[in-house]
Amino acid sequence: MDVYASVTYWIFKPEAWVICGILLIALDMLIGFNFFVLPIGIAAIVLAGLIYAQTSLLFGDFILFETWRGIVIWFAALSLAAVGIIKTFMQKSKAEQPDINQY
Repeated sequence: MDVYASVTYWIFKPEAWVICGILLIALDMLIGFNFFVLPIGIAAIVLAGLIYAQTSLLFGDFILFETWRGIVIWFAALSLAAVGIIKTFMQKSKAEQPDINQY
């Protein structure tokens, strides 16, 4: 039973990352689409896909995640990438709308 209480057991489970991602995206919807935790939720779902691909041997013999530290680093990098992607899309959509403050 101690195995299931360990954080390192759950951090290598893609199901845990999918649940975390869905909860974060739902939280972003509840707080009013401020896009505050949306990139983190997207990064969690992408990371779940990468962990699943590694456990299913879709990468072959290439090991992407050896320790929990690697997963945390990938999660941080994916979160930053998601922030950048969402920011560029939001800036483009705001640029198309006319500014009501320009006279």
